[in-house]
Amino acid sequence: MKIVLERSGGFAAVPALSGDVVVDTAELPRETASELERLVDAVHRARGLRKSPAATGAADLRSYRLTIDGQRRTDVLAFTDLTLDPALEALVKRLEAIARGR
Repeated sequence: MKIVLERSGGFAAVPALSGDVVVDTAELPRETASELERLVDAVHRARGLRKSPAATGAADLRSYRLTIDGQRRTDVLAFTDLTLDPALEALVKRLEAIARGR
């Protein structure tokens, strides 16, 4: 599974917190790949992969676009800090931690 997290916006443009994170589970240790698969499944269960409306008057919010390219389908989800639910937050934090570890 290939996961792409595109990050933009926010009050202060911090390079480590913006830009794209690209993770291919085939290139990760099995334990880490399994963890990401569980987090993706939790996102599917929590809200399904659908577009979230942009928050009005939210110019300083970070915006995200998450693309999950699995074996059978590709899902895309757009959201902001205001529409970030616990399942998405866990996945975003883990993807960012993997990117920092490279």
